[in-house]
Amino acid sequence: MDRRSHDYPTLEREFMTGDISLRELCREHGISNPSAVIAQARRHGWAAKREQFRNRSTALTIEKTADRDATRFVRELEVRDNAIEAIDEAITKMRTDMAATHMVERAGHMVEEPVYRIGPKDLAILIDRMNVIFGKPSIISEERNLGLSFSADGLPPEFLRSLIDATGAVGKSVGGPSRGTPLPRIEGDREN
Repeated sequence: MDRRSHDYPTLEREFMTGDISLRELCREHGISNPSAVIAQARRHGWAAKREQFRNRSTALTIEKTADRDATRFVRELEVRDNAIEAIDEAITKMRTDMAATHMVERAGHMVEEPVYRIGPKDLAILIDRMNVIFGKPSIISEERNLGLSFSADGLPPEFLRSLIDATGAVGKSVGGPSRGTPLPRIEGDREN
């Protein structure tokens, strides 16, 4: 390809916006002798322009990402504020409803009974659902244990099996030699 027929503006734009080298760019455009393009790139600072383009692109990406994150953060704050308002209104409504009564007929007599529109259970469910918004767990679990620790060294396998079986039976009444407790006894235990 003749030197005068190179489309330098197109080559410059592709170099600035791409990731390939000048030699690869020339190969893609069918330029067998890349020296004229390389000289043109040096004279007009294509490498510096590429760097500026990348920096601007990076800055724009960061700015757009920051704007998007800021918008999400503001929206999250608005949702939290609305949630707090809803909970506050529910609590106020529940307090009002707790004092409200209406007359109903029971066994032929008119009796006054409370009116529950929003009850404590409803409010607890609402607050549980709102916990997720506040980054708190929606389910709070409780763990219970006997507070015992021991080494299994030297214990007979039958005892360990019965201990495992007993942990599934906790809360059930089990009779027998263990006097109503589901926990097994090791031979030689002393009676208290």
